[in-house]
Amino acid sequence: MIKTQSLSLRAWQKNCLSKALEVYKSGQKNFMCVAAPGAGKTKFSASLAKKLLDTNCIDFILCFAPSVSIKSSIQETFSTILHDRFDGRLGSKGIAITYQGIQYTYQELAHVIKNYRVLIVSDEIHHCSSGLNSNSNQWGQLLASLKKEGDPLTLTLSGTPWRSDNTKIALQNYSDEPQELHTDFVYGLGEAIRDKVCRKPNLILLDNSSISIHENSEKHEFSNIRQAIEAEKLKYSELLIHQESLSQLMAYTHKELVKLRKKHPEAAGLVVASSINQANRISQFIITNFNESAIVVSYDQLDAHENIRHFQDSEINWIVSIGMVSEGTDIPRLQVCAYLSNVKTELYFRQVLGRILRINKNSDEPCAMIAFAEPKLIEYSERINQDLPEDSMRVKVIEEHAILEKTKLGQATQDSSNNNLTTIEKSSPNHSNSLDIHLDFSPEASYQVRMVLCKDSYKTTILSL
Repeated sequence: MIKTQSLSLRAWQKNCLSKALEVYKSGQKNFMCVAAPGAGKTKFSASLAKKLLDTNCIDFILCFAPSVSIKSSIQETFSTILHDRFDGRLGSKGIAITYQGIQYTYQELAHVIKNYRVLIVSDEIHHCSSGLNSNSNQWGQLLASLKKEGDPLTLTLSGTPWRSDNTKIALQNYSDEPQELHTDFVYGLGEAIRDKVCRKPNLILLDNSSISIHENSEKHEFSNIRQAIEAEKLKYSELLIHQESLSQLMAYTHKELVKLRKKHPEAAGLVVASSINQANRISQFIITNFNESAIVVSYDQLDAHENIRHFQDSEINWIVSIGMVSEGTDIPRLQVCAYLSNVKTELYFRQVLGRILRINKNSDEPCAMIAFAEPKLIEYSERINQDLPEDSMRVKVIEEHAILEKTKLGQATQDSSNNNLTTIEKSSPNHSNSLDIHLDFSPEASYQVRMVLCKDSYKTTILSL
């Protein structure tokens, strides 16, 4: 049975649709729309496609997406708005496939483009690179080649319109020097928050005001994470598996979620982990310490997308992800995220933030993303802050008392030479991977070093966006 939906569009979607029709009418074949994550790009693109079909400008629609979950979401939305099937079968209005799937269906797609008036919708187009330096990604080359098979209209969409490898995005025009991406319509995060289209986020970066690192016979002391990392005595990857730090960050994240649930009882939490091992341990930590339910989804699970779909409408409290739920996944009840990924690119950081921006039921729903105060993440957070409405741009530094009054750390010992400090000895390769010690997050450390952090004073940098 095909669902139906009225074409009730947000103001930005109406304006963008009108602009796209003008651009196509002028003879320009590609329309580039940049809109904040969660703003409703898929509904806009389906509405534009319907208008082009209704006015006899196109015969068929080809939608491309970077993942199976995004493809499924596109197929459902287009079918709903077009009031028709969108499965590529005889009589349907179009089809959605992944960029990876182009190589397996190229000849069939090329035939359609050669013989019919086609609209190509390329979602999250930044996944497709262009030019000679794009060997790491063949999607862009296949997409560009496919376009040349005929003379289709193209609609390219992105919430983060750049690539981490600094190559150009496929199908896009660049001008000036240094070359700048040409966009036809931009709807930024600041506008989306002002219009109550997206949630107003808090970025909470946890720091530590007293860090001692003992390496062999040397002792190094730092007043924050940035100092320790820039002095090359602490690696961000090591911080991500340091059990005392992770315990406090997860406790802080849970505290935020409990606070939000007072007004929004359906609110759920997302943890973006750095490895499968860490994800399983964090899941166990949540179950044991918070007495809440949690599931793990990872890139190596055959049923990962099915598990994500199940979580969307379930009562499970937490979803712990590795390589999944970074963009395009629609789970509006996610309102809190712990960013524990070892990926430190601005593109990925913003994509993860986008998972908690989508409004569920009320326009005043808050959300929060919690991460460590790693220098790059601070830089990205400040840049995101500049995207937001002027009246919400403020940066505060506050002092938090101990989040965990008592910790049950299997590897922790009290260091009598330091007042109220906890000494953590990172484990050697022969360390047990047992989950019996449910706060042990550090089985992956490959050398012994003692990191000492102040328990009672966590400096918290909060960007209230």
